[in-house]
Amino acid sequence: MTRRISSRKRSFTFVQDDSKSHSEAECRRISCKKRSFGFHPQDDRVLKKKAAFTLAEVLITLGIIGIVAAMTMPMIVENTKKQQTVVQLKKAYSVLSQAVELSELDNGSCEYWDYTLPVEQFVKKYLSKFLEIRETRVSDSGQNYKYLNGSPCGEALCTDASYVISVADGTNFTVSRCTWVNTGRVVLVDINGDNKPNTIGKDVFALSIQPGVKVAPFGYGKFGVSWTDTSSGSSEEINQIFGKYDRDVLTGDRPYSCQKDKRGFWCAALILSDGWEMRDDYPW
Repeated sequence: MTRRISSRKRSFTFVQDDSKSHSEAECRRISCKKRSFGFHPQDDRVLKKKAAFTLAEVLITLGIIGIVAAMTMPMIVENTKKQQTVVQLKKAYSVLSQAVELSELDNGSCEYWDYTLPVEQFVKKYLSKFLEIRETRVSDSGQNYKYLNGSPCGEALCTDASYVISVADGTNFTVSRCTWVNTGRVVLVDINGDNKPNTIGKDVFALSIQPGVKVAPFGYGKFGVSWTDTSSGSSEEINQIFGKYDRDVLTGDRPYSCQKDKRGFWCAALILSDGWEMRDDYPW
């Protein structure tokens, strides 16, 4: 009995020694690896010190970020506003188009509508039932709109009494009282209601309801008139009609063109012809 116990003890002792020996060998091997890779007992602290940034480095980095942000933020904000404007205009165009199509079910094709009716009667007969109207009003002195070039809008559409329809999303549809264009009706779309800038080509866009065409940008097809303007002291030929979509015409040097120094009435046509987009050359 005593021998077996002793044998077991010796065996146990041998295992312990072997484990200890194995542990020491492993430690030596790890130590060698550290030495082979150039580790030093103080390497961890050295690495930690090297990983940190100095205050000067942080300030320089923040300064660079600030400069880049100052250069790019205005462009980002401008592009965002342009995209939002296009989305709102496209929605308003769709709302008016749908109202005309629904009205045709009740009143027949818009080709045979009576465009000589007084503006309030025209709206009540052909449009009111098919728009989500929040309120309506008659503007006796017209709308305080500006041309794209910044000068006050002197068109009869802007200065004469018009019928303003405010719909649920805050858009204003201003239907002209002018009946001298008896081939249709002019509709100004103000995508942000009465809020500024109230400038044609920025938040105000000119559309029209035309026989056979339904809704189209102002000046499309044969819609519009031409005359000689002598108000500035010199004769200037004014033509509201651009005809077919032609970018060179829409952005040309005609009075109604979509250019910064022009009136901007054809800006809705330019956006539509560019695939519902304000390109980089759009006069924002």
